[in-house]
Amino acid sequence: MSDVASGAGGGATPCEAVTDPDRPADVHEYVAALEAIDGLREMQQLKALARTGIGPGQRVLDVGCGFGLETGRLAGLVAPGGHAVGLDHSPAFIAEARRRASAAGIDASFEAGDAQALPFTDAAFDATRAERVLTYLADPETALGELRRVTRPGGTVALLEPDFDSNAINLTDRLLTRRVLAHACDNGVVNGWLVRDLARMLRRAGFRDVHIDTRIVLFTPDLAYGYFGQMGRAAREAGVISATEAATWQAELDAHYRADHLFATIGYYLFRAAAA
Repeated sequence: MSDVASGAGGGATPCEAVTDPDRPADVHEYVAALEAIDGLREMQQLKALARTGIGPGQRVLDVGCGFGLETGRLAGLVAPGGHAVGLDHSPAFIAEARRRASAAGIDASFEAGDAQALPFTDAAFDATRAERVLTYLADPETALGELRRVTRPGGTVALLEPDFDSNAINLTDRLLTRRVLAHACDNGVVNGWLVRDLARMLRRAGFRDVHIDTRIVLFTPDLAYGYFGQMGRAAREAGVISATEAATWQAELDAHYRADHLFATIGYYLFRAAAA
Protein backbone atom coordinates (compact mmCIF):
# COMPACT_ATOMS: atom_id res chain seq x y z
CA MET A 1 0.00 0.00 0.00
CA SER A 2 1.04 3.60 -0.38
CA ASP A 3 0.02 6.97 0.90
CA VAL A 4 -2.35 7.10 -2.06
CA ALA A 5 -4.82 4.89 -0.22
CA SER A 6 -5.93 7.85 1.83
CA GLY A 7 -5.54 10.42 -0.91
CA ALA A 8 -2.61 11.85 1.04
CA GLY A 9 0.89 12.66 -0.07
CA GLY A 10 3.73 14.70 1.29
CA GLY A 11 7.10 13.03 1.45
CA ALA A 12 6.93 10.11 3.86
CA THR A 13 7.68 7.22 1.55
CA PRO A 14 10.08 6.76 -1.34
CA CYS A 15 7.06 7.52 -3.57
CA GLU A 16 6.82 11.12 -2.41
CA ALA A 17 8.42 12.72 -5.45
CA VAL A 18 5.42 11.68 -7.53
CA THR A 19 2.98 14.54 -7.45
CA ASP A 20 -0.22 12.90 -8.68
CA PRO A 21 -0.66 9.12 -8.40
CA ASP A 22 -3.76 9.24 -10.60
CA ARG A 23 -1.76 10.48 -13.59
CA PRO A 24 -0.76 7.50 -15.77
CA ALA A 25 2.91 8.54 -15.81
CA ASP A 26 3.05 8.79 -12.04
CA VAL A 27 1.32 5.48 -11.36
CA HIS A 28 4.24 3.61 -12.84
CA GLU A 29 6.70 5.55 -10.67
CA TYR A 30 4.69 4.61 -7.59
CA VAL A 31 4.55 0.99 -8.71
CA ALA A 32 8.33 0.83 -9.08
CA ALA A 33 8.88 2.32 -5.63
CA LEU A 34 6.32 0.05 -3.97
CA GLU A 35 7.81 -3.03 -5.61
CA ALA A 36 11.21 -2.01 -4.25
CA ILE A 37 9.82 -1.58 -0.74
CA ASP A 38 7.98 -4.90 -0.98
CA GLY A 39 11.21 -6.65 -1.89
CA LEU A 40 13.01 -5.63 1.31
CA ARG A 41 13.74 -8.71 3.42
CA GLU A 42 12.23 -7.41 6.65
CA MET A 43 9.06 -6.28 4.88
CA GLN A 44 8.67 -9.74 3.40
CA GLN A 45 9.02 -11.24 6.86
CA LEU A 46 6.30 -9.04 8.32
CA LYS A 47 3.99 -9.61 5.37
CA ALA A 48 4.39 -13.37 5.72
CA LEU A 49 3.44 -13.10 9.40
CA ALA A 50 0.42 -11.01 8.44
CA ARG A 51 -0.84 -13.88 6.27
CA THR A 52 -0.76 -16.34 9.19
CA GLY A 53 -4.01 -18.31 9.41
CA ILE A 54 -5.33 -17.32 5.99
CA GLY A 55 -6.32 -20.31 3.91
CA PRO A 56 -8.70 -21.89 1.38
CA GLY A 57 -12.33 -20.82 1.42
CA GLN A 58 -11.83 -17.53 3.26
CA ARG A 59 -12.94 -14.07 2.19
CA VAL A 60 -10.19 -11.49 2.72
CA LEU A 61 -10.03 -7.72 2.31
CA ASP A 62 -6.86 -5.76 1.53
CA VAL A 63 -7.43 -2.07 2.36
CA GLY A 64 -5.02 0.27 0.63
CA CYS A 65 -4.18 -2.44 -1.87
CA GLY A 66 -2.33 -0.15 -4.28
CA PHE A 67 -1.81 -2.04 -7.52
CA GLY A 68 -2.75 -5.37 -5.92
CA LEU A 69 0.63 -6.89 -5.09
CA GLU A 70 -0.41 -8.38 -1.74
CA THR A 71 -4.01 -8.93 -2.82
CA GLY A 72 -2.78 -11.34 -5.45
CA ARG A 73 -0.85 -13.33 -2.86
CA LEU A 74 -3.92 -13.49 -0.66
CA ALA A 75 -6.01 -14.68 -3.60
CA GLY A 76 -3.66 -17.61 -4.02
CA LEU A 77 -3.93 -18.54 -0.35
CA VAL A 78 -7.74 -18.53 -0.20
CA ALA A 79 -8.23 -20.63 -3.33
CA PRO A 80 -10.16 -22.77 -3.85
CA GLY A 81 -13.49 -21.48 -2.65
CA GLY A 82 -12.40 -18.16 -1.18
CA HIS A 83 -12.07 -14.67 -2.55
CA ALA A 84 -9.73 -11.70 -2.12
CA VAL A 85 -10.89 -8.10 -2.47
CA GLY A 86 -8.57 -5.10 -2.78
CA LEU A 87 -9.64 -1.53 -2.05
CA ASP A 88 -7.73 1.68 -2.70
CA HIS A 89 -8.51 5.39 -2.76
CA SER A 90 -6.77 5.81 -6.13
CA PRO A 91 -8.80 4.89 -9.25
CA ALA A 92 -5.55 4.71 -11.21
CA PHE A 93 -4.17 2.10 -8.82
CA ILE A 94 -7.38 0.09 -9.02
CA ALA A 95 -7.21 0.13 -12.82
CA GLU A 96 -3.60 -1.07 -12.67
CA ALA A 97 -4.50 -3.77 -10.12
CA ARG A 98 -7.27 -5.08 -12.36
CA ARG A 99 -4.98 -5.07 -15.38
CA ARG A 100 -2.26 -6.99 -13.57
CA ALA A 101 -4.67 -9.51 -12.04
CA SER A 102 -6.25 -10.20 -15.41
CA ALA A 103 -2.86 -10.66 -17.09
CA ALA A 104 -1.71 -13.04 -14.35
CA GLY A 105 -4.97 -14.99 -14.15
CA ILE A 106 -5.52 -13.95 -10.52
CA ASP A 107 -9.07 -14.34 -9.19
CA ALA A 108 -9.49 -11.17 -7.14
CA SER A 109 -11.80 -8.14 -7.10
CA PHE A 110 -10.72 -4.52 -6.84
CA GLU A 111 -12.76 -1.49 -5.84
CA ALA A 112 -12.05 2.21 -5.39
CA GLY A 113 -13.18 3.41 -1.98
CA ASP A 114 -12.48 5.08 1.33
CA ALA A 115 -10.91 3.24 4.27
CA GLN A 116 -13.08 5.33 6.57
CA ALA A 117 -16.34 4.28 4.86
CA LEU A 118 -15.88 0.76 3.52
CA PRO A 119 -18.45 -0.21 0.84
CA PHE A 120 -19.08 -3.68 2.28
CA THR A 121 -21.74 -5.29 4.48
CA ASP A 122 -21.19 -6.14 8.13
CA ALA A 123 -19.11 -9.26 8.86
CA ALA A 124 -18.39 -9.75 5.16
CA PHE A 125 -14.80 -10.97 5.62
CA ASP A 126 -12.92 -13.64 7.55
CA ALA A 127 -9.74 -11.57 7.51
CA THR A 128 -8.90 -7.93 6.82
CA ARG A 129 -5.61 -6.11 6.45
CA ALA A 130 -4.24 -2.62 5.87
CA GLU A 131 -0.68 -1.58 5.08
CA ARG A 132 0.62 2.00 5.41
CA VAL A 133 -2.91 3.41 5.53
CA LEU A 134 -3.73 4.54 9.06
CA THR A 135 -0.73 6.87 9.41
CA TYR A 136 -2.18 9.00 6.60
CA LEU A 137 -5.71 9.34 7.98
CA ALA A 138 -6.97 12.26 10.05
CA ASP A 139 -9.28 9.85 11.89
CA PRO A 140 -7.67 6.38 12.00
CA GLU A 141 -10.13 5.19 14.64
CA THR A 142 -12.99 5.56 12.16
CA ALA A 143 -11.09 3.29 9.77
CA LEU A 144 -10.49 0.78 12.58
CA GLY A 145 -14.20 0.83 13.36
CA GLU A 146 -14.94 0.11 9.72
CA LEU A 147 -12.44 -2.76 9.68
CA ARG A 148 -14.12 -4.20 12.77
CA ARG A 149 -17.57 -3.81 11.20
CA VAL A 150 -16.70 -5.77 8.05
CA THR A 151 -14.71 -8.47 9.90
CA ARG A 152 -16.79 -11.34 11.19
CA PRO A 153 -16.67 -12.10 14.94
CA GLY A 154 -13.62 -14.31 15.48
CA GLY A 155 -12.09 -13.10 12.24
CA THR A 156 -8.70 -11.42 12.15
CA VAL A 157 -7.15 -8.09 11.23
CA ALA A 158 -3.52 -7.36 10.35
CA LEU A 159 -2.12 -3.82 10.25
CA LEU A 160 1.37 -2.97 9.01
CA GLU A 161 2.58 0.55 9.81
CA PRO A 162 5.91 2.37 10.27
CA ASP A 163 7.01 4.58 13.13
CA PHE A 164 8.21 7.62 11.22
CA ASP A 165 10.17 8.89 14.20
CA SER A 166 12.39 5.80 13.98
CA ASN A 167 14.09 6.81 10.71
CA ALA A 168 17.88 6.63 10.92
CA ILE A 169 20.65 7.53 8.50
CA ASN A 170 24.43 7.75 8.82
CA LEU A 171 24.96 11.45 8.08
CA THR A 172 27.48 13.22 10.27
CA ASP A 173 25.71 16.41 11.37
CA ARG A 174 23.53 15.17 14.21
CA LEU A 175 21.61 18.40 14.82
CA LEU A 176 20.85 18.84 11.11
CA THR A 177 19.79 15.21 10.81
CA ARG A 178 17.48 15.47 13.79
CA ARG A 179 15.81 18.57 12.40
CA VAL A 180 15.24 17.03 8.98
CA LEU A 181 13.94 13.73 10.33
CA ALA A 182 11.68 15.41 12.89
CA HIS A 183 10.19 17.60 10.17
CA ALA A 184 9.49 14.53 8.02
CA CYS A 185 7.81 12.72 10.91
CA ASP A 186 5.70 15.67 11.97
CA ASN A 187 4.74 16.98 8.53
CA GLY A 188 5.14 14.19 5.97
CA VAL A 189 2.29 12.14 7.44
CA VAL A 190 -0.72 12.84 9.62
CA ASN A 191 0.12 10.37 12.40
CA GLY A 192 3.86 9.75 12.53
CA TRP A 193 3.61 8.23 16.02
CA LEU A 194 0.48 6.16 15.34
CA VAL A 195 1.98 2.77 16.21
CA ARG A 196 2.60 3.91 19.78
CA ASP A 197 -1.13 3.98 20.46
CA LEU A 198 -2.42 1.47 17.92
CA ALA A 199 -2.90 -1.46 20.32
CA ARG A 200 -5.18 0.64 22.51
CA MET A 201 -7.07 1.87 19.45
CA LEU A 202 -7.61 -1.71 18.29
CA ARG A 203 -9.06 -2.77 21.63
CA ARG A 204 -11.29 0.29 21.73
CA ALA A 205 -12.56 -0.53 18.22
CA GLY A 206 -13.66 -3.99 19.30
CA PHE A 207 -10.65 -6.20 18.68
CA ARG A 208 -8.98 -8.50 21.21
CA ASP A 209 -5.84 -10.62 21.58
CA VAL A 210 -3.55 -7.99 20.07
CA HIS A 211 -0.13 -9.32 19.02
CA ILE A 212 2.71 -7.04 17.92
CA ASP A 213 5.71 -7.96 15.79
CA THR A 214 8.41 -5.57 14.63
CA ARG A 215 11.37 -5.34 12.28
CA ILE A 216 13.99 -2.70 11.65
CA VAL A 217 13.78 -2.35 7.88
CA LEU A 218 17.08 -1.73 6.11
CA PHE A 219 16.77 0.45 3.01
CA THR A 220 18.57 -0.38 -0.19
CA PRO A 221 20.97 2.41 -1.29
CA ASP A 222 18.60 3.50 -4.06
CA LEU A 223 15.59 3.73 -1.73
CA ALA A 224 17.59 5.51 0.96
CA TYR A 225 19.00 8.02 -1.51
CA GLY A 226 15.58 8.96 -2.86
CA TYR A 227 13.79 8.88 0.49
CA PHE A 228 16.23 10.95 2.52
CA GLY A 229 17.02 13.25 -0.37
CA GLN A 230 13.36 14.22 -0.56
CA MET A 231 13.31 14.77 3.20
CA GLY A 232 16.08 17.33 2.87
CA ARG A 233 14.31 19.12 0.03
CA ALA A 234 11.02 19.20 1.95
CA ALA A 235 12.73 20.62 5.04
CA ARG A 236 14.36 23.32 2.92
CA GLU A 237 11.07 24.24 1.22
CA ALA A 238 9.40 24.53 4.63
CA GLY A 239 12.16 26.80 5.93
CA VAL A 240 13.22 24.28 8.58
CA ILE A 241 16.79 24.26 7.26
CA SER A 242 18.71 26.82 5.25
CA ALA A 243 19.79 26.52 1.63
CA THR A 244 23.37 25.97 2.83
CA GLU A 245 22.26 23.20 5.18
CA ALA A 246 20.18 21.58 2.43
CA ALA A 247 23.23 21.61 0.15
CA THR A 248 25.32 20.03 2.91
CA TRP A 249 22.66 17.35 3.44
CA GLN A 250 22.48 16.47 -0.24
CA ALA A 251 26.24 16.57 -0.75
CA GLU A 252 26.85 14.01 1.97
CA LEU A 253 24.03 11.84 0.65
CA ASP A 254 25.64 12.01 -2.78
CA ALA A 255 29.06 11.09 -1.41
CA HIS A 256 27.76 8.17 0.64
CA TYR A 257 25.68 6.90 -2.28
CA ARG A 258 28.61 7.00 -4.71
CA ALA A 259 30.86 5.22 -2.22
CA ASP A 260 28.15 2.67 -1.30
CA HIS A 261 28.32 3.76 2.34
CA LEU A 262 24.66 4.67 2.93
CA PHE A 263 23.11 3.09 6.03
CA ALA A 264 19.44 3.91 6.56
CA THR A 265 16.59 2.21 8.44
CA ILE A 266 13.03 2.62 9.67
CA GLY A 267 11.01 0.63 12.21
CA TYR A 268 7.91 -1.22 11.00
CA TYR A 269 5.24 -2.79 13.23
CA LEU A 270 2.70 -5.51 12.54
CA PHE A 271 -0.41 -5.56 14.71
CA ARG A 272 -2.62 -8.67 14.56
CA ALA A 273 -5.87 -9.04 16.46
CA ALA A 274 -9.18 -10.90 16.51
CA ALA A 275 -12.62 -9.36 16.15
CA ALA A 276 -14.51 -9.69 19.43
